[in-house]
Amino acid sequence: MGSKAKLAERIIYASKAAKIAKASRLGIIASALLSFMIFAISYYGETVGNFTFSVDRLALEAGITLNETIDGEDVTRLTAPRVDSADGMTSLCGTEYSRYLPGDDVCIPSDETVSSVDGNNSGESYLVYTFYVVNAGDIGVDLSAIIDVKSASKGAEEALRLRVIFEGVGFDYYSATTYARAQTSRGANPGEAEPLTEMFYTPTQILNRNLANIPDFGFLQPKDALRVTIVLWLEGEDADHNLNIVGGGFKLAMEFTVSDTYEKF
Repeated sequence: MGSKAKLAERIIYASKAAKIAKASRLGIIASALLSFMIFAISYYGETVGNFTFSVDRLALEAGITLNETIDGEDVTRLTAPRVDSADGMTSLCGTEYSRYLPGDDVCIPSDETVSSVDGNNSGESYLVYTFYVVNAGDIGVDLSAIIDVKSASKGAEEALRLRVIFEGVGFDYYSATTYARAQTSRGANPGEAEPLTEMFYTPTQILNRNLANIPDFGFLQPKDALRVTIVLWLEGEDADHNLNIVGGGFKLAMEFTVSDTYEKF
C-alpha cells in the first residue's frame, strides 16, 4: 500500500473516530436532558387514560352514585380521558427538593387550578379528573375509598405520584394528599416516604381509607356529595424516574364502598 493510500486510510479512521466521540458526547447530553422526561411512554397514555372510578354493589344498594358534574347523570362507573404526552412533571417546585420555581412549565398547578373544572382538566403531561360521589339514597353512609394499582411494568410505578383532593358538597370538608411508593435503594432515604408524600397503603394499593374515620368528615348524608379530584403524573425529581422505565406504565382503579349505614332520614 502506498503512502498516499495509508494517509487516506488514517484520515478516514480519524474521521470515523471523531464522529463516534461526538455521537457519544451527544448521547450523554441527551441522557441528562431526558432524565426529567418520561420519554412519551405510549403505555402510560393508554392505560392511565383508562383510569377508572366505580362504586361496588354495597354502595349502589345504599344509593351511592357517580357524576361527572354535580347535576349530571347518575352512573356507577367513570373513566378519565387519556393523556397524550408523558413528559416529566413535579409537584416539588419552590421547595428544597427541586430546582424549579412555581409557575415553570414542569410544575404541577395548584389545587385550586386543577380542581377548577369538573370532568377532564388534564395538562399535556399530567392527568386531572374531577367527579362527584353522590348520596342519592335516603340513608346516611360511612363511605370508604380504595385505589389499586391494577397492573404495572418496568418499575414506572416507582415514580408514580397521585394527589387525591376530597371536598365536601353540602358540608364543610377538605382534604388533599399526595401518594407515592416508599423510596427505593436509589433514593436518599430508602424505605422512607418520598418528600412531601404519604406512602402507599401497600405496594399495590395506593389508598384504603374509611372516610368516616377522618376528623370533620363523619358520614355522607342523603343529598350530600363528595367532590373528588385526581391528579396523576410521573415525578421528574424522583430517583427512579430514569431510562429504566422507558416502555413501562401502570393502570389504576378507584372504587367506593360503604362500611356502615344509618337509619332513614
